[in-house]
Amino acid sequence: MALPRRGRPTLRAVTRGGVADGAVLREVIVAGRPDTDAPLRIEGVRVNGTLDLSRCRLAGPIAFVDCVFEEPVRLEELEVAGLDLTGSTLPALYADRLVVNGELRLSDARLGNGSEEPHPLRDPVVHAPRRVRENSATAVVRLADARVSGNLVAENLRLAGTGHWSLLAPRLSIGGSLHARRLFASSALYLRDAHVTYTVMLEGADIGGLDATGLVSGGGLYADWGFSSTGQVLLRAAEIGGVVTFHDSVLAEPAGALVLSRLRVPRLRVDLREPPAGAVVLTDAAVDVLVDSATTWPEPGHLRLEGLTYQRLETRLPVDVRSRIGWLTRDPQAGAGAFEQLAKAYEAAGDERSARTVRHARERHIRRNDGFTGRVWGAVQDVLFGYGYAPRRALLWLIGLVAAGSLWFAGHPPRPAGGSAQRAWDPVLYSLDLLVPIASLGYRGSWDPAGADKAVAVFLIVAGWTLATAVIAGARRVLGRA
Repeated sequence: MALPRRGRPTLRAVTRGGVADGAVLREVIVAGRPDTDAPLRIEGVRVNGTLDLSRCRLAGPIAFVDCVFEEPVRLEELEVAGLDLTGSTLPALYADRLVVNGELRLSDARLGNGSEEPHPLRDPVVHAPRRVRENSATAVVRLADARVSGNLVAENLRLAGTGHWSLLAPRLSIGGSLHARRLFASSALYLRDAHVTYTVMLEGADIGGLDATGLVSGGGLYADWGFSSTGQVLLRAAEIGGVVTFHDSVLAEPAGALVLSRLRVPRLRVDLREPPAGAVVLTDAAVDVLVDSATTWPEPGHLRLEGLTYQRLETRLPVDVRSRIGWLTRDPQAGAGAFEQLAKAYEAAGDERSARTVRHARERHIRRNDGFTGRVWGAVQDVLFGYGYAPRRALLWLIGLVAAGSLWFAGHPPRPAGGSAQRAWDPVLYSLDLLVPIASLGYRGSWDPAGADKAVAVFLIVAGWTLATAVIAGARRVLGRA
């Protein structure tokens, strides 16, 4: 039934299954309710023309349940006690600077030109959300600078558009939580510098990307249990309390990726359902606990870890230290800091052996960029005693060289120096005296090797100096970084 146009319009004419004119409906809502804060519920009505409640002040909450709007709904600068669009269908919602002094509900609503299609096609050109010109950008839902004192409930909401953005809500302020479970958006969501007092819930959402750069959330962000994005998910410089979790989520083609640089959060989970289509960027992020899965690490060259700090690593299935070192080397720009961070995490867990293994790998990684002589000297230190992180290897080299020299000189005793022996011949002590470059046992000058014996003696002396120099260099390096 259409609203009457003669006399003063009343709400009694708005019945389920009826048709209402947008301008007349506005008059009913505004002029007919100037002083009451009683709730208004309009259900199952088709609205012709544009419903424009911009810059209105409504003392009571209003609900449009299961309504169909043929034109975009305009709510810019509307102030209302509560707003409910549950189950409604509309081409677009323009509500910049909306103020809701209660709860905003968009559950089961369908917005966009393709809102009546069950599975609208996703725009294949949406690859990477970026800062936009907000005044000229188009989106199915606009909530720039909007304020909602309660929860924003958008569960099962469907946003189907043809542009780059489905939701444009920079600086959105929510006094409660954002509930967007199973939300579908054909394009990306823009939530730069939004503030959510409690939790952002995106479980099972299917979106074309998310730019939540600078997001502040006190309770956490849950993009898990089937969450899917075909574009980049940006949480750069976000500050999240509680947890950020992408457990069992999918970052799909063409551009599914995580960009979490400068993120601050106590607990971060990136144990995805499958390896991401794009990169995972954790540059300069700071977390207390990082939970990941070796089976879903990004491909080599698609991981950025430099500057990432964490106190503890957790995985559902154990990851050995060699595999974890391989995790670091998937970042082609990983430097000494990334290795040292991993070593500190092992130390904090009481695993000193793994910490030494990581620092050993760090030295190998650093030496790859040295010149030829640096790489050669690094290889010598690595072979002799593992850059100082495998000290037993130096002892084994010493024992091995002493044993080899002793065997040689036991069968080839050199002649005494000066023609007369000052000491009883002992091939073990003689070999040891040749190898130790600093202290002298008195055997080196008491015997005069010649020919092959002299070549062996010179080899032992050079080996001793090389081993001592490498040990001293390694010890200085280890002590200097301890």
